[in-house]
Amino acid sequence: MSLPSTHSLMWNGSHPPPMGRRGEAVLKYYDERKMRDVREALEKDVMTWPGVTRKEMMGCLCYFRGKKFFAFLVTDGVVLTKLSEVDRAKLSSQVESKPFEMAGRTASVWIQVQAKRPEDLRPVLPYVRKSYQAASAR
Repeated sequence: MSLPSTHSLMWNGSHPPPMGRRGEAVLKYYDERKMRDVREALEKDVMTWPGVTRKEMMGCLCYFRGKKFFAFLVTDGVVLTKLSEVDRAKLSSQVESKPFEMAGRTASVWIQVQAKRPEDLRPVLPYVRKSYQAASAR
């Protein structure tokens, strides 16, 4: 299965995202040039799950199940939005993580884990799946 190019990503809104000099998407909190390999590794799994779509939102690349987003990519990390407190604690004990912060505000129930290389996703993917599963129940 071939992966989509940056240009074929589904973007929110009527205008395409701003493009850098090399044609990569430039979002406020997500840099495709740095994150392409991580994005491709993540999408190899999540884009095969039923009902998953992706689009730009809040300056990040977000993954939805239906109308609810369960994860999004930021430069050097992935944020999970639908984990229980127990699962956030378990994940934090396994990988470097922190509550997600944006524009001076902290979303304490969203956990951001470091992901600079595709290998960094291995311990995180089971929790991405849990966040996806929780998106259908909420």
